[in-house]
Amino acid sequence: MSIVLNTVLVGVMVACMCVTAAAAAKRQADHWSYYHFDGSRFVAGQPKDGTFVALRDGVRPAVLTRATTIEAVDLGAGTGAIVGICYVQSSGGKLKPSSPYLPCPRIAVRIFAGDRLVTTTTTDDQGYFLALLAAGRYRVSGREEIEVTVENGRTTLVPLRAGKRMVD
Repeated sequence: MSIVLNTVLVGVMVACMCVTAAAAAKRQADHWSYYHFDGSRFVAGQPKDGTFVALRDGVRPAVLTRATTIEAVDLGAGTGAIVGICYVQSSGGKLKPSSPYLPCPRIAVRIFAGDRLVTTTTTDDQGYFLALLAAGRYRVSGREEIEVTVENGRTTLVPLRAGKRMVD
């Protein structure tokens, strides 16, 4: 092959790699991450059926029950979010298979900064709740209480256990 042809081929390859890298970098900004609750913690991915959370940095999270187009709404400067689930842990189930947890619908969830009540929200029918908060440290209280840190432009996933049920 001639030197000119080799130079042209190298130029085309470099151009293709640059375009691919630019497209991949742009796609990351538009990418949603999905998480679902497995009975003890949030894990990456969508469940086969059931509720899941869609997250993206700097954007208000969404709690979904099916795949759909999500409208991206900015969180706002200095703001982060908490998405959580209030649940009763279920253990046992030797006689028949059962879910590892039961959601707690319509439970009041209070969020404190120190001793000051910042906001109160209510869980939905699947036990999920959402709160938009200024970056900082908070106590999230349902039937139990945990401490979480909210970061600017980020969403924190919060499993909030409301009790434990032993089944057989």
